[in-house]
Amino acid sequence: MADVIQEAQSITEPQSVAEDQAAQPFRVVFFADFTCPYSYIAQAQVDNLIRDYGVKPLWRPHWLHPEMPPEGRPYAADPERRKATLAWLREMEPEKAAPMRLPDKQQFSFYAFEALEYAEDCGLALPFKSAVFDALWVEGKDIARADTLMEAAAKVGLDAEELGRALHERAYTLRAMEAVLTAAKIGVTATPTVFLGRAKIIGWHYYEVFQSALAQQGIHPRSATVAAASA
Repeated sequence: MADVIQEAQSITEPQSVAEDQAAQPFRVVFFADFTCPYSYIAQAQVDNLIRDYGVKPLWRPHWLHPEMPPEGRPYAADPERRKATLAWLREMEPEKAAPMRLPDKQQFSFYAFEALEYAEDCGLALPFKSAVFDALWVEGKDIARADTLMEAAAKVGLDAEELGRALHERAYTLRAMEAVLTAAKIGVTATPTVFLGRAKIIGWHYYEVFQSALAQQGIHPRSATVAAASA
């Protein structure tokens, strides 16, 4: 297990979330791309961390395919290989992966990164990222379309029309690109990549790997902490 847990580098965090991160006992940052199926099922690990450790994870973009045109392109992999990938995902994370369906093309994710920055400013980044993931991996929609992102925004209580204007005016383009460049600068090359305090975990792993990384830093689930204090 130790070979998948590495020492984390410094991360420059957006000003809008710096105070929230500083108030936590440790930092939890997920670098992901909406078009990555492993990032989709990694949401289950995030939910577990929120439940067990009381954290507020920060989602940051790592752009897997910057060469992708906005209209997307057909998958290069053969259908049987894609079916095998979906079967593996359902074996590794049965509940989360059960409703997944593979999109009919590779998609462009940068507009969704821009929308995520808007959601971050509104304090709804976590539910919004889930709505975008579901739009792609469950509903089969194109997340490069403004109407898809606006619909996801409306589902979580964001102002869809305001987001639409922000996307049309490219109000968050620079900030989203800065986030992408930050990921590259600190050596993120795969999704998901997770920073847990001083630990860096690359790729999808069982929840026990996350628990081990935290335990090595003296961080324990809230229930264990409460039990120890009352003993």
